[in-house]
Amino acid sequence: MSQLKLRIKYAIEGVIHLLLRMFCLLPLRDQVVFSSFSGRQYSDSPRRISERLARVAPDLKQIWAFTEPDKYAWLSEKGIDVVRYKSLRYLFLVMTSRVYVDNVEFWSALRFRKGQTVIETWHGGGAYKRVGSDRLDVNELERRHVVRKMNGVTVFLSSSKAFTKYVLEGAYHYQGEILEIGLPRNDELIAPDAESANELRRKLGLPEGQKILLYAPTFRNSMSVEIYDVDFTSLKEALAARFGGEWVVLYRLHYYMKGNVLFDIEDGIDVSDYPDMQELLAVTDVLLTDYSSTIWDFALTGRPCFLYAPDVSDYCSERNFYTPIESWPYPFAEDNASLIKNVSSFDEMSCRAAIDRHLSALGSTESGNATELVCLRILSALEEKA
Repeated sequence: MSQLKLRIKYAIEGVIHLLLRMFCLLPLRDQVVFSSFSGRQYSDSPRRISERLARVAPDLKQIWAFTEPDKYAWLSEKGIDVVRYKSLRYLFLVMTSRVYVDNVEFWSALRFRKGQTVIETWHGGGAYKRVGSDRLDVNELERRHVVRKMNGVTVFLSSSKAFTKYVLEGAYHYQGEILEIGLPRNDELIAPDAESANELRRKLGLPEGQKILLYAPTFRNSMSVEIYDVDFTSLKEALAARFGGEWVVLYRLHYYMKGNVLFDIEDGIDVSDYPDMQELLAVTDVLLTDYSSTIWDFALTGRPCFLYAPDVSDYCSERNFYTPIESWPYPFAEDNASLIKNVSSFDEMSCRAAIDRHLSALGSTESGNATELVCLRILSALEEKA
């Protein structure tokens, strides 16, 4: 986006920000507004927090914001209000609710008030690709803007000491309250629910014992499709030879890339529209990804993962990393031949040791009960302001 377009965009958001002052005259209500991935999904840590709150505080009013609210009208049956993301009613509800929960950089037009608790769960753990003001592909105007708009956060969750250092204190210059308790969405990976995993297998039509490879790459600014050139036929053969069993490929593209990449995979299943990544990870036997922070989540399962990215040099120039790829706990390949070799020579004990070292080096704070702790923090905030 050009500098002029950015300035116009930020100016419009600034005007909205000022207009929201009028809502400051209204009393705050004991209710919680949720949003996940800018209103695209009912998922991730906000979903886990919302569902637990519904159990421990059933009378607490909840509101969810979606870009397509009609798709989630069924939430009203659970007593949850559904509102259109960025609508006037959404702005009113955000400005008059005591608690707001999000998992991405929130809309900078929002204006938060004294007495509100704004919880940022974030949507990735560890410290891998650079984000916020640390990205190499943003200009100085964007850097200042992204830091400024995160000033409204009052509570930030952290998955690790490295995330706190590099992302919160570094990229976002954040100085507020930090809960180093891990991500609510990862609780189920630390203590998996076998029945939930079996239910998802049934939804996908997968027989018991079917081995699952999940391919989940991240996006590139260039929107290039050439880098998704995995030889799945050879890869499935290598997986069967190394780990045994019959393998099926699930592929989940980043929502920026959906529709741009077409895979011709025998018996492959497109799960790009499946809203909850953690549920997919829970049933996955082997993960294939690139620079996605999904590797942090999957490391908590201890299962095999392989990294494939033929564009690592370009990506370093575009985005770069907080921690070098060589320190990540999984085998990395830049071409299909190397990927197949990594699968064939995979050693479980070495991988498990590498995962343990990695989680320790980054100072993992994943607790397995992050959802409960965040809910307690929310209820405490409501009691304090009551």
